Amino acid sequence: MRGVNELLTRVMAKQKIQALIKGQNLDHICDVVLSKGLVRSDSQNRTLICAAVLGRLSAVARGREGAVFSRLSDLFSETQPGSIEALEDGDEKYYASLCLAELNQPWLAEYCLNQAVDIDTAEKARRVLLSTALSKFGSLAGFLLSTSKVFPTLKAIDSDDTRYKRARRLSSVSSDVIRQWEGDVGYSPGVALSEWFSSVTMTSRKDVDVSVLVDLIDDTLSILLRVIELRFSFALIAETYSVLDRARTTFKHDVWVEIMRRSQFLEKVRTALKESALVLARQNSTDKGLMDSLRFAYYSKAQARAAIIAHFSSAHELDPDVREWWERAGDVSSPKRVAEHKVSNSDDQQIGSLLINVEESKTVMEKLERAVVPMLEVMEPALSENVKKAALSYGEISETARHLAKMRKLKHMGLKGAVLDYNPLQHEMLGGHQYGVRKVKVLRDGIQKDFGGKTKILVKPRVKNAD
Repeated sequence: MRGVNELLTRVMAKQKIQALIKGQNLDHICDVVLSKGLVRSDSQNRTLICAAVLGRLSAVARGREGAVFSRLSDLFSETQPGSIEALEDGDEKYYASLCLAELNQPWLAEYCLNQAVDIDTAEKARRVLLSTALSKFGSLAGFLLSTSKVFPTLKAIDSDDTRYKRARRLSSVSSDVIRQWEGDVGYSPGVALSEWFSSVTMTSRKDVDVSVLVDLIDDTLSILLRVIELRFSFALIAETYSVLDRARTTFKHDVWVEIMRRSQFLEKVRTALKESALVLARQNSTDKGLMDSLRFAYYSKAQARAAIIAHFSSAHELDPDVREWWERAGDVSSPKRVAEHKVSNSDDQQIGSLLINVEESKTVMEKLERAVVPMLEVMEPALSENVKKAALSYGEISETARHLAKMRKLKHMGLKGAVLDYNPLQHEMLGGHQYGVRKVKVLRDGIQKDFGGKTKILVKPRVKNAD
């Protein structure tokens, strides 16, 4: 079997392989290989050596790979083959893994994971094995959880440095394979990724180069970003980022400082977190779990707060209370209530509307009293008395409305006639909301209220398109 493999290698090196496998020769060579591979022996893994030869043939068959792979059912049974690490070199392991990827055996996914962990430096073979396992599990979360159960076998490696370098090679290839994955994400991928990361880093890290650890966490963050790319809805769920908490707990302070400084993907994760926080804030929502993840993504709480404030700077439509909660990183205590409000916000809105109507009628009533009453005194003395009473009543109503507004801390916004950027959350468009409007002119002023230093709009200014 080794002789056949060496012969094919020499022929390929001389670029004469196409002549050798021309026509029916390919089938004849496959027959010879299978006749050797089906001879069982305890001294060598003939099945995998045979698979390596067939894999080598498939690589040069140029469109006839199917003729080679169709023979695999004669070679592999319901029983798992031996260790792929027993093959002589990286090329043999790679070609054997190409054949394994074409199988459809119940043991294949678990076998590929175990072999990918056991392989030392054959990265091409490791890539094929992990890619095969991922496709067989069918979901990213399922693949990560299953891999986390295999990683503990790395404990058998005595040297911490050697063990973590192997783990780093595994994480690198896993990240590359997952970056190409277009299938299902699965259930709770963030939790699965956290378990995956924990299984890699659960051992001692004495004398391990910090660059290895930085690369390991970066591979993990790359997988996290792929989850978000595949299903953005997961970006809004706090548990998606649970690996950040695990990483901060696992690594010492000095290591995390290096991760902050060197990481290629941490800033992208931070951006995903900040954008998710902004989406929730625009829905008038807060999320303690997501805020915790934001804190873990930064060196300190103060740094996280500064980042959130900067990210929220152009979001003028946010509710003041919600904005404060996020910008203070959730450290907002409920204010002590000095006195119970006996008037609700809806009542304040009615008072505000009344104030607007009274103020808008002021000019008309003044003209009525100044110009119409003298005329009626001459033409209709009785009617003039009624108009005088109406004007007097308006003055009392106006005074009462202003007094109520002052008591409830209601004020005009002073925007009438101004041209502003349109914000549907703060403006009432004449005729209803219109898409594509950028500038609006204020036709009727709005009313705002002071809530212990925080200002809220109770009656929106009425506006029209000014473009």
